[in-house]
Amino acid sequence: MSTKTFLYPIIYSILVIVATCITFYGGFTNHINKVTIIGWLLIIPFCVFAMLYAKNTLYHGNIGGKDAVKEGLKFIIFSTVILVLFQCIFFTLDFKAYKINFIQTYGFELAKTQIRNGHLKITEAEIPNLIAKEIEQVTLFKECTSIVFKNLFLGTITSVICAVTLRAKLKG
Repeated sequence: MSTKTFLYPIIYSILVIVATCITFYGGFTNHINKVTIIGWLLIIPFCVFAMLYAKNTLYHGNIGGKDAVKEGLKFIIFSTVILVLFQCIFFTLDFKAYKINFIQTYGFELAKTQIRNGHLKITEAEIPNLIAKEIEQVTLFKECTSIVFKNLFLGTITSVICAVTLRAKLKG
């Protein structure tokens, strides 16, 4: 296995990490969800390029569907491991405190708005209990699980579709 196959997951992960850090530490926390979505969408081209790179260098232009999916999944797994390690550090250092502060600061008003709109079926007296439950649910496991499942889901779909496309181009 070539060490250059790890180049695409490393570049992808560094881009996502840098964008997340710039957004969070640069004071643009209201855009953190946009950066996360863009990061997940970037999985698609990076996975495709990783598979094309493997096709051209490791398999000399002739790759089977199973091997193409395997190369795509290598990209997904390696980049997911890097991003989970980053999330562990980031969450422990700063993001957990940010989320808890956000829930404590804006949670009461958000809950009151949800009650008024009929989306939340509790009374205003129960809001402090709801906020306490929400704060209890801010865990590292939940953050990391979110990253793993979303990356594996999108990456597996991308890998399979790209492998089918690559295989069809070779036959045609």
